[in-house]
Amino acid sequence: MSHVTAQSDAATRSNQLDAFDDSKVLHQKAVEKVIAKVDAAAAELGAEAEPSEALGKLTDKAVELSFATGVFDVYLPKELGGMGLYPGEALPIMERVAYIDGSIGWVNTIFAAGGLMVSFLPDQVSDALLSGDEKVCFGAVSNGMGMAEQTDEGWKISGSYRYASGIKHAQFVFMPAIKVIDGAAVPPPAGLGFFLVPTSEVKLGDGWDVIGLRATGSVDVSVENVVLPKENELNTLGLPSKGGRATSGGMMVLLPIMHLGFAMGASQRILDELKNNSNRKPPVPNATSLAESDVFRVEYARKYMEAKASNAAVKEVMEDIDDTLRAGNKLSTRQISLLKAVTIHSHEVLRDIANWAFQRGGGTALREGALQRTIRDALAGCQHFIASDTHYKSVGFDLLGAPDGYGWINPVEFGPLPDQH
Repeated sequence: MSHVTAQSDAATRSNQLDAFDDSKVLHQKAVEKVIAKVDAAAAELGAEAEPSEALGKLTDKAVELSFATGVFDVYLPKELGGMGLYPGEALPIMERVAYIDGSIGWVNTIFAAGGLMVSFLPDQVSDALLSGDEKVCFGAVSNGMGMAEQTDEGWKISGSYRYASGIKHAQFVFMPAIKVIDGAAVPPPAGLGFFLVPTSEVKLGDGWDVIGLRATGSVDVSVENVVLPKENELNTLGLPSKGGRATSGGMMVLLPIMHLGFAMGASQRILDELKNNSNRKPPVPNATSLAESDVFRVEYARKYMEAKASNAAVKEVMEDIDDTLRAGNKLSTRQISLLKAVTIHSHEVLRDIANWAFQRGGGTALREGALQRTIRDALAGCQHFIASDTHYKSVGFDLLGAPDGYGWINPVEFGPLPDQH
């Protein structure tokens, strides 16, 4: 990450924010610079895909190359030395990295999102974390749960979690836990806390034997009686204390955008790999290539347009969200519903393309290689709960006219809002 000496004085921080130009033009130039760095590192990053998969985590070189591109800084607030991009502005970057390799793209997204999570921490904590020269990565888990017992000094946390992507490279991890105060569990949403935990206090599981995204190292993890200062709790129920309007979408926007770039990049990579494969003629006399088949040409055109249409829908929804946040306005229930919808749909398109590519890829898809790995990574990524089509029922409920007072309680739950009772 890029690091500057963080300013803890609230007045100074406010003045700095006023000085930042949030114009689309300047942010677009910043995005183009990062993409140029990613493109320059693409060949080297791609070469790390196979050895990373064999390791069950990214190679040190893959992490170093990723750091150098600036991807980890895209959502980190400007006052902490980051780029402070709006949610949709960084999508082309995430898409480009995911195109290079699914696992590398997945971990890059986790660490980039960690920059936004930092904005929920008290100023003195985030300032201390990012004031030095050491490169710091933040992981996160959302599957599983722990209990956070309140103590005189802060919190004591124990729990078990799954899918801790990138944790083998992270110095800290964000973990959810139910608060226990005076011996009684506090019900959500007020009782659901997120806490910053040093990775040194986390026990990592042994195995990550999966079909795809093997290099993410998304092992199961646990913590037992880890004592944290009270300042290590994130205020996720309120607005972030840093980042201004760019971070004001909060957790409701963060989770979906962590997966959209992956779906978009992986879809295009599969199409390109299959295109290259289909233009090769089998080494037998008078053989024709798959690309010479009219049937395949029709199929390819359809899949290509499905991906393009899906990407266009994503960009339309994200531009609307960015414009709303940039204007200082709160996102509507419909905007969140459409964000959910394009998240699900983009993964449906990816899954369909991956299954079709395996069918049409013949022996190339059967054997180890870029096409097979990209297909496997795509199918693995589509298993994430945030992209489950079960959430369509809530989207449909909203589109068809949910009662007044209904909305998104959290990124996956739609119903009567607590403040309506």
